[in-house]
Order: sequence, then C-alpha cells, then structure tokens
Amino acid sequence: MPDGERVAGEGARDRDGDRDGDRELPQSASTPPTASRLAAVDSMRVIAILAVIVIHVTPFTHGAPPARIGLEWNLPTIVNQLARFAVPCFFVLSGYFWAKRTAGPVRRWPVTRQMLQRLLLLFVGWSLLYTLPWDSGRLMRNWPASYGDILERNLRWIGSHKLLVALQGTETHLWFLVALASAVGISTLWLRWGGWRSLLLVGVVLFALAMLMRPYVKWPIGIPVRFNPRNGPAFALLPFALGIALAFRASSPAQSPGAWQRWGLGLWLTGILLSAAELTWLRVSYGRSLAQDAVFSTMLCGLGAACFALGNPAWLARSRLAQLGPLVLGIYAVHPLIIDLVLPQLPRPRGVLADLLTVALVFVLSWGVSSLLARGRWTRGLVR
Repeated sequence: MPDGERVAGEGARDRDGDRDGDRELPQSASTPPTASRLAAVDSMRVIAILAVIVIHVTPFTHGAPPARIGLEWNLPTIVNQLARFAVPCFFVLSGYFWAKRTAGPVRRWPVTRQMLQRLLLLFVGWSLLYTLPWDSGRLMRNWPASYGDILERNLRWIGSHKLLVALQGTETHLWFLVALASAVGISTLWLRWGGWRSLLLVGVVLFALAMLMRPYVKWPIGIPVRFNPRNGPAFALLPFALGIALAFRASSPAQSPGAWQRWGLGLWLTGILLSAAELTWLRVSYGRSLAQDAVFSTMLCGLGAACFALGNPAWLARSRLAQLGPLVLGIYAVHPLIIDLVLPQLPRPRGVLADLLTVALVFVLSWGVSSLLARGRWTRGLVR
C-alpha cells in the first residue's frame, strides 16, 4: 500500500537494458519524473481496505444457528471470497507505481531504500503497539490485573515465536508489510541483473508453491508445511511483478483509459467466476474450505481491480472516497485494534443491516484514529 497512489511521468521507451531483452522505463538522473495522484486509484484503495475490514469483521455470521464461513456457499462465504481481491490489488498497484517511480537503475536504489526504511518503521512501530493488550473483552474480565497478565503472556509468546514475529509482526495483518518489503527487495536485486519477464516467472513459481502448501495441500502433489506460505515473498512477488510488467510493457492508461477499464473489469469478473469454480472443485474433490486466503484465480481479481482503477474511470475518480485515499495505510494498520477494543463491548449484531453498520463503524473509527495520528509530528509516519 505504501506509495500506491502516485504515478510518474511516462516519456519514450528506452533502449533494451537487461539480459532477456526487456525494456525499462526512461530514466533521467537530473530530472525526476513528475508525480500526481490518480483519484480513481485512491478510491479503489479505499474500497479495497473496506474489503479487508469485511474479511476481519466476518459479517453475516450471526444468527440462530450461527452461519459458518467456508462450509457452503452461504452469504458470509460469498462476501468473504468476493473481498479477497483486495490484497493482490494492493500489491499490483504497489509494483506498478514502484516501477514508475524508479524509472531505471539509477533511481531504483534510492527509491527502494526509502521505501524499505518506511516499511521497516511501520512494521516495528505497529508491532510494538500490538504487543500491548487491546482486546477489551479479555481486559474487562479482571481489570486492572488482567492488563499485566495479558501483557506478560504476549511477551512470552513473542519470545517463543521469534521467526513468526519477524514474518508477520505481533498482529497477524502486519504480514503485508514484510511481504511487500520482500517483493520490493527481490525485484530491485533481480532487475539489476535480469528482466521483468524472468522476475514474473519467479513470482509464478513461488505463488504456485504457496498454493500447493495451502489450498491445494491435499492434491497428490500438495506440500504440507507448518507455516503460512502467505508470509514472505511467495504470495506478494507475483502481483508485485505483474504491476511492474504493466508499467514496463502496457500502454499508458492516460492514452487508452477505456481499454484499461474494459480489460480490468473483464479480468475481475473472470477471476470471480474462476475462483468460485476452483473453490467448489477443491471442496467437492478434497473437502477443502470454501474460504481461502487465495486460490490461483484470486490473482486475476486483484489484477483486474488494479487495471480498472488505473484506467481512472470518471465516476470513480469523482467519488468522495478518493479524499480518504492517503489514509488507507493508517486504516489498514489501525482497524484490528478497533475490532479488538470496541466490538467486544457492543451487542452482537443481528441482521444484515446491523452487520453493515458494524463494518461501517470499524471503518469510520479507524479513519478517525488515523486522521488524529496523521496530525502528530511523531505519529505521522505510522499512518502515511
């Protein structure tokens, strides 16, 4: 998500600049590319973070009896899987704008260094904050003694799970920052000596391995592991490399916005249909849950959403959601804290409207906290 809203100037294609004949974006050591915000991309990022919140709030599961996600194609399962476009979309946009900003080897290293430093600050800062107890449901059982007890257990858990904490932080959703940093680092090194096509191939191989370790683990060639392959580059590199490929090879969205919108929407819808078929086959053939972080077709959903946003459709660019775009990173970082702190104190929602209001409440409170942090001199770096 960092730097996912800025686009550099286009310019003419440079001469072949890497081993397998791929072309790189033009570079200018003295005149950096101009940058401006794409309002439709900001709007799409807000829609995507709403989808992430939906995944974590798990709406439409309350009732008598409670609806379970993943056992059948019920409403909560459908909503959960429709929302899965969000994270691949973030990675594709990050790769696209990273490629536009770097504009060749001369700019690649300083831009990458700045981005990695920022990701490290975010990861360490939020990992420290999430070390503290925030779950009000547990805290209120024996307050204030419970605070010290839970904090002590958190510290013990961190001490006994050092590798896991290094890959996903002290709160599960922080895996995104490590995955993005690994994709940026690998891409920077690979493009120094190789090209975007071979980088894309590496991403495909890693993603295929991740699928064999997770949703396809019961396949004859599945790979059982005791860790989540989502953590690290296995999930992130492919969509990030797809974003780079779009920046290096595709026509400029400004020159053919209609084509970007049509292709984006087509890829997105195709990904939804193929994902449903893929998940159904896994359920029927191998008893796998219908609720997966990703399957092969999920990548088409993220790619399609990113391409559609880059086409800058007028109605999406004019949306007021675009004004919230700069705070999406903060909303992403804050929203689990809001879920833990606020939702246990609210009545269990019953009905579709109550569930929608719960999602809206988490979003609004996360935006409010992010806005406050963005105003502070020492906290601004945690949300922007």
